[in-house]
Amino acid sequence: MKKIGIRVLFIIGLLIFLFPFVMRTISYFNQTTAIYNYKSSTENLTEEELNEKKEQSKDYNEELADENPIVEMGEDDFNIDETKSSYDFLNSDDAIGTLIIPSINVNLPIFDGVSNINLQKGIAHLDNTSYPTGEPSTHCVLAGHSGLSRAKILDDLDKLQIGDTFQIDYLNSVHNYVVINIQVVLPDQTDSLRIQQGDTLVTLVTCTPKNINTHRLLVTGRLTDELPQEDSISTLDYIIQFLRLNYIYVILFIIFIICLIIFIIERKKEKKIDKEKDEKENNENNNNKNEVKDNNKI
Repeated sequence: MKKIGIRVLFIIGLLIFLFPFVMRTISYFNQTTAIYNYKSSTENLTEEELNEKKEQSKDYNEELADENPIVEMGEDDFNIDETKSSYDFLNSDDAIGTLIIPSINVNLPIFDGVSNINLQKGIAHLDNTSYPTGEPSTHCVLAGHSGLSRAKILDDLDKLQIGDTFQIDYLNSVHNYVVINIQVVLPDQTDSLRIQQGDTLVTLVTCTPKNINTHRLLVTGRLTDELPQEDSISTLDYIIQFLRLNYIYVILFIIFIICLIIFIIERKKEKKIDKEKDEKENNENNNNKNEVKDNNKI
Protein backbone atom coordinates (compact mmCIF):
# COMPACT_ATOMS: atom_id res chain seq x y z
CA MET A 1 0.00 0.00 0.00
CA LYS A 2 2.90 2.32 0.80
CA LYS A 3 4.39 1.69 -2.67
CA ILE A 4 1.10 2.60 -4.32
CA GLY A 5 0.92 5.86 -2.37
CA ILE A 6 4.44 6.85 -3.46
CA ARG A 7 3.62 6.08 -7.09
CA VAL A 8 0.39 8.09 -6.96
CA LEU A 9 2.19 11.07 -5.41
CA PHE A 10 4.90 10.85 -8.09
CA ILE A 11 2.33 10.84 -10.91
CA ILE A 12 0.40 13.75 -9.35
CA GLY A 13 3.63 15.77 -9.00
CA LEU A 14 4.59 15.06 -12.60
CA LEU A 15 1.11 16.08 -13.78
CA ILE A 16 1.35 19.40 -11.95
CA PHE A 17 4.75 20.04 -13.53
CA LEU A 18 3.41 19.15 -16.98
CA PHE A 19 0.29 21.33 -16.67
CA PRO A 20 1.72 24.34 -18.61
CA PHE A 21 2.85 22.04 -21.44
CA VAL A 22 -0.54 20.33 -21.63
CA MET A 23 -2.35 23.68 -21.71
CA ARG A 24 0.00 25.07 -24.37
CA THR A 25 -0.46 21.91 -26.43
CA ILE A 26 -4.24 22.42 -26.28
CA SER A 27 -3.72 26.06 -27.27
CA TYR A 28 -1.55 25.05 -30.25
CA PHE A 29 -4.20 22.55 -31.31
CA ASN A 30 -6.91 25.23 -31.13
CA GLN A 31 -4.76 27.72 -33.06
CA THR A 32 -3.91 25.30 -35.87
CA THR A 33 -7.57 24.19 -36.03
CA ALA A 34 -8.71 27.84 -36.33
CA ILE A 35 -6.16 28.45 -39.11
CA TYR A 36 -7.28 25.32 -40.96
CA ASN A 37 -10.94 26.30 -40.63
CA TYR A 38 -10.20 29.83 -41.88
CA LYS A 39 -8.35 28.56 -44.94
CA SER A 40 -11.03 25.98 -45.68
CA SER A 41 -13.88 28.48 -45.35
CA THR A 42 -12.24 31.11 -47.58
CA GLU A 43 -11.26 28.55 -50.22
CA ASN A 44 -14.86 27.31 -50.30
CA LEU A 45 -16.25 30.77 -50.99
CA THR A 46 -17.34 31.48 -54.52
CA GLU A 47 -15.56 34.29 -56.36
CA GLU A 48 -18.70 36.40 -56.03
CA GLU A 49 -18.90 35.83 -52.24
CA LEU A 50 -15.20 36.57 -51.82
CA ASN A 51 -15.41 39.77 -53.85
CA GLU A 52 -18.42 40.87 -51.80
CA LYS A 53 -16.51 40.43 -48.54
CA LYS A 54 -13.51 42.27 -49.97
CA GLU A 55 -15.77 45.11 -51.11
CA GLN A 56 -17.30 45.35 -47.62
CA SER A 57 -13.82 45.56 -46.06
CA LYS A 58 -12.78 48.18 -48.61
CA ASP A 59 -15.87 50.31 -47.90
CA TYR A 60 -15.26 50.06 -44.16
CA ASN A 61 -11.61 51.06 -44.57
CA GLU A 62 -12.49 54.04 -46.75
CA GLU A 63 -15.06 55.32 -44.23
CA LEU A 64 -12.52 54.84 -41.46
CA ALA A 65 -9.86 56.76 -43.42
CA ASP A 66 -12.25 59.69 -43.80
CA GLU A 67 -13.05 59.77 -40.09
CA ASN A 68 -9.57 58.71 -38.88
CA PRO A 69 -10.81 58.16 -35.31
CA ILE A 70 -8.67 57.96 -32.20
CA VAL A 71 -7.65 54.36 -31.49
CA GLU A 72 -8.19 53.14 -27.93
CA MET A 73 -6.22 50.36 -26.27
CA GLY A 74 -7.30 50.72 -22.65
CA GLU A 75 -5.88 48.64 -19.84
CA ASP A 76 -9.10 46.66 -19.35
CA ASP A 77 -9.02 45.48 -22.97
CA PHE A 78 -5.64 43.83 -22.53
CA ASN A 79 -5.99 42.40 -19.04
CA ILE A 80 -6.53 38.68 -19.39
CA ASP A 81 -8.67 36.73 -16.94
CA GLU A 82 -7.19 33.24 -17.23
CA THR A 83 -9.87 31.80 -14.97
CA LYS A 84 -12.21 32.05 -17.96
CA SER A 85 -11.73 29.12 -20.34
CA SER A 86 -10.71 29.88 -23.90
CA TYR A 87 -10.60 26.25 -25.00
CA ASP A 88 -14.19 25.97 -26.20
CA PHE A 89 -14.17 23.88 -29.37
CA LEU A 90 -17.78 24.92 -30.06
CA ASN A 91 -16.96 28.64 -30.18
CA SER A 92 -18.57 30.00 -33.33
CA ASP A 93 -16.32 33.07 -33.70
CA ASP A 94 -14.23 32.07 -36.71
CA ALA A 95 -10.82 33.50 -37.55
CA ILE A 96 -10.76 36.26 -40.18
CA GLY A 97 -7.13 35.74 -41.18
CA THR A 98 -3.68 34.59 -40.10
CA LEU A 99 -0.49 36.30 -38.92
CA ILE A 100 2.91 34.77 -39.70
CA ILE A 101 6.20 36.09 -38.27
CA PRO A 102 8.97 33.73 -39.46
CA SER A 103 11.80 35.12 -37.31
CA ILE A 104 9.99 34.35 -34.02
CA ASN A 105 8.03 31.30 -35.21
CA VAL A 106 4.57 32.86 -35.01
CA ASN A 107 1.71 31.36 -37.00
CA LEU A 108 -1.54 32.52 -35.41
CA PRO A 109 -5.21 33.01 -36.28
CA ILE A 110 -6.63 36.55 -36.28
CA PHE A 111 -10.03 37.15 -34.65
CA ASP A 112 -12.23 40.21 -35.04
CA GLY A 113 -12.45 42.33 -31.89
CA VAL A 114 -10.53 42.53 -28.63
CA SER A 115 -12.04 40.22 -26.02
CA ASN A 116 -10.83 37.95 -23.25
CA ILE A 117 -11.39 34.83 -25.37
CA ASN A 118 -9.90 36.22 -28.59
CA LEU A 119 -6.73 37.37 -26.83
CA GLN A 120 -6.25 33.89 -25.37
CA LYS A 121 -6.95 32.09 -28.65
CA GLY A 122 -4.71 34.17 -30.88
CA ILE A 123 -4.47 37.66 -32.38
CA ALA A 124 -7.27 40.23 -31.99
CA HIS A 125 -8.10 42.94 -34.55
CA LEU A 126 -8.53 46.27 -32.74
CA ASP A 127 -11.78 48.20 -33.22
CA ASN A 128 -11.61 51.49 -35.16
CA THR A 129 -8.62 50.25 -37.16
CA SER A 130 -8.48 49.12 -40.78
CA TYR A 131 -8.81 45.56 -41.95
CA PRO A 132 -5.53 44.29 -43.47
CA THR A 133 -6.54 44.50 -47.14
CA GLY A 134 -3.16 45.80 -48.28
CA GLU A 135 -4.67 48.99 -49.74
CA PRO A 136 -3.36 52.57 -49.29
CA SER A 137 -4.60 54.78 -46.43
CA THR A 138 -5.07 51.83 -44.08
CA HIS A 139 -3.63 51.13 -40.66
CA CYS A 140 -4.55 47.76 -39.18
CA VAL A 141 -3.77 47.18 -35.48
CA LEU A 142 -3.44 43.60 -34.25
CA ALA A 143 -3.10 42.80 -30.55
CA GLY A 144 -1.70 39.71 -28.91
CA HIS A 145 -0.90 38.93 -25.32
CA SER A 146 2.45 38.04 -23.75
CA GLY A 147 3.19 36.00 -20.66
CA LEU A 148 0.12 33.76 -20.62
CA SER A 149 0.68 30.50 -18.75
CA ARG A 150 -1.74 28.60 -21.00
CA ALA A 151 -0.63 29.84 -24.40
CA LYS A 152 2.23 31.51 -26.23
CA ILE A 153 0.98 34.37 -28.39
CA LEU A 154 3.32 37.36 -28.92
CA ASP A 155 5.80 36.57 -26.12
CA ASP A 156 8.77 37.08 -28.46
CA LEU A 157 7.56 40.24 -30.21
CA ASP A 158 10.29 42.19 -28.40
CA LYS A 159 12.87 40.19 -30.40
CA LEU A 160 11.78 41.73 -33.71
CA GLN A 161 14.10 44.29 -35.28
CA ILE A 162 13.81 46.99 -37.91
CA GLY A 163 13.86 45.29 -41.30
CA ASP A 164 12.26 42.04 -40.13
CA THR A 165 9.15 40.93 -41.99
CA PHE A 166 5.75 39.47 -41.20
CA GLN A 167 2.90 38.21 -43.32
CA ILE A 168 -0.89 38.52 -43.15
CA ASP A 169 -3.40 36.34 -44.96
CA TYR A 170 -6.79 38.07 -45.15
CA LEU A 171 -9.68 36.94 -47.39
CA ASN A 172 -7.35 34.69 -49.38
CA SER A 173 -4.96 37.57 -50.12
CA VAL A 174 -1.45 37.43 -48.68
CA HIS A 175 0.49 40.64 -47.97
CA ASN A 176 3.96 41.09 -46.53
CA TYR A 177 5.12 43.89 -44.25
CA VAL A 178 8.59 45.08 -43.27
CA VAL A 179 9.15 46.47 -39.75
CA ILE A 180 9.85 50.20 -39.90
CA ASN A 181 9.25 51.32 -36.31
CA ILE A 182 9.39 49.85 -32.79
CA GLN A 183 8.34 51.80 -29.71
CA VAL A 184 7.12 51.39 -26.14
CA VAL A 185 4.26 53.65 -25.09
CA LEU A 186 1.65 54.08 -22.38
CA PRO A 187 -1.82 52.63 -23.12
CA ASP A 188 -3.28 56.06 -23.87
CA GLN A 189 -0.52 57.07 -26.29
CA THR A 190 -2.19 56.00 -29.53
CA ASP A 191 -1.45 58.78 -32.02
CA SER A 192 0.96 56.54 -33.94
CA LEU A 193 -1.87 54.05 -34.53
CA ARG A 194 -3.94 56.44 -36.62
CA ILE A 195 -4.18 56.17 -40.41
CA GLN A 196 -1.46 57.86 -42.46
CA GLN A 197 -2.96 58.99 -45.76
CA GLY A 198 -1.53 57.03 -48.69
CA ASP A 199 0.42 54.65 -46.46
CA THR A 200 -0.32 50.96 -45.85
CA LEU A 201 0.57 50.02 -42.28
CA VAL A 202 0.02 47.22 -39.79
CA THR A 203 0.98 47.58 -36.13
CA LEU A 204 1.40 44.60 -33.80
CA VAL A 205 0.69 45.36 -30.14
CA THR A 206 1.46 43.48 -26.95
CA CYS A 207 1.74 44.29 -23.26
CA THR A 208 5.11 45.05 -21.72
CA PRO A 209 6.84 44.34 -19.35
CA LYS A 210 5.49 40.80 -19.29
CA ASN A 211 3.04 40.09 -16.47
CA ILE A 212 3.22 43.75 -15.39
CA ASN A 213 1.54 45.22 -18.48
CA THR A 214 1.95 48.90 -17.67
CA HIS A 215 3.06 49.78 -21.21
CA ARG A 216 2.47 48.67 -24.79
CA LEU A 217 5.07 47.47 -27.27
CA LEU A 218 4.19 48.67 -30.79
CA VAL A 219 5.84 47.07 -33.82
CA THR A 220 4.79 48.79 -37.05
CA GLY A 221 5.27 47.32 -40.52
CA ARG A 222 4.78 48.85 -43.96
CA LEU A 223 3.51 46.94 -47.01
CA THR A 224 6.38 45.55 -49.06
CA ASP A 225 6.80 43.46 -52.21
CA GLU A 226 5.90 39.78 -52.00
CA LEU A 227 8.57 37.68 -50.33
CA PRO A 228 9.74 34.21 -51.45
CA GLN A 229 7.37 31.44 -50.40
CA GLU A 230 10.05 29.74 -48.29
CA ASP A 231 9.93 32.69 -45.86
CA SER A 232 6.48 31.62 -44.67
CA ILE A 233 5.84 28.98 -42.00
CA SER A 234 3.85 25.84 -42.67
CA THR A 235 1.61 24.42 -39.96
CA LEU A 236 3.85 21.33 -39.76
CA ASP A 237 6.98 23.49 -39.27
CA TYR A 238 5.12 25.42 -36.58
CA ILE A 239 4.27 22.21 -34.67
CA ILE A 240 7.82 20.84 -35.04
CA GLN A 241 9.26 24.10 -33.73
CA PHE A 242 6.84 23.99 -30.81
CA LEU A 243 8.08 20.50 -29.89
CA ARG A 244 11.70 21.65 -30.17
CA LEU A 245 11.14 24.63 -27.90
CA ASN A 246 9.35 22.43 -25.36
CA TYR A 247 11.55 19.34 -25.66
CA ILE A 248 12.03 19.06 -21.89
CA TYR A 249 8.28 18.93 -21.39
CA VAL A 250 7.98 16.43 -24.25
CA ILE A 251 10.54 14.14 -22.59
CA LEU A 252 8.79 14.47 -19.24
CA PHE A 253 5.44 13.77 -20.87
CA ILE A 254 6.85 10.57 -22.41
CA ILE A 255 8.25 9.61 -18.99
CA PHE A 256 4.83 10.26 -17.48
CA ILE A 257 3.14 8.00 -20.05
CA ILE A 258 5.73 5.24 -19.43
CA CYS A 259 5.30 5.57 -15.64
CA LEU A 260 1.54 5.48 -16.02
CA ILE A 261 1.71 2.32 -18.15
CA ILE A 262 4.08 0.67 -15.65
CA PHE A 263 1.81 1.70 -12.79
CA ILE A 264 -1.25 0.20 -14.51
CA ILE A 265 0.58 -3.05 -15.35
CA GLU A 266 1.91 -3.41 -11.79
CA ARG A 267 -1.52 -2.68 -10.34
CA LYS A 268 -3.01 -5.41 -12.53
CA LYS A 269 -0.27 -7.82 -11.39
CA GLU A 270 -0.86 -6.92 -7.73
CA LYS A 271 -4.61 -7.37 -8.14
CA LYS A 272 -4.01 -10.74 -9.81
CA ILE A 273 -1.68 -11.81 -6.99
CA ASP A 274 -4.17 -10.60 -4.36
CA LYS A 275 -6.96 -12.46 -6.14
CA GLU A 276 -4.92 -15.65 -6.32
CA LYS A 277 -4.00 -15.23 -2.66
CA ASP A 278 -7.65 -14.74 -1.70
CA GLU A 279 -8.66 -17.78 -3.75
CA LYS A 280 -5.93 -19.83 -2.14
CA GLU A 281 -7.04 -18.76 1.35
CA ASN A 282 -10.67 -19.50 0.48
CA ASN A 283 -9.70 -22.95 -0.80
CA GLU A 284 -7.68 -23.65 2.36
CA ASN A 285 -10.58 -22.50 4.53
CA ASN A 286 -12.97 -24.69 2.56
CA ASN A 287 -10.62 -27.66 2.89
CA ASN A 288 -10.31 -27.09 6.62
CA LYS A 289 -14.08 -26.91 6.94
CA ASN A 290 -14.44 -30.14 4.97
CA GLU A 291 -11.86 -31.86 7.20
CA VAL A 292 -13.73 -30.75 10.32
CA LYS A 293 -17.00 -32.07 8.88
CA ASP A 294 -15.36 -35.41 8.03
CA ASN A 295 -13.90 -35.71 11.53
CA ASN A 296 -17.28 -34.96 13.07
CA LYS A 297 -18.87 -37.70 10.97
CA ILE A 298 -16.31 -40.20 12.20
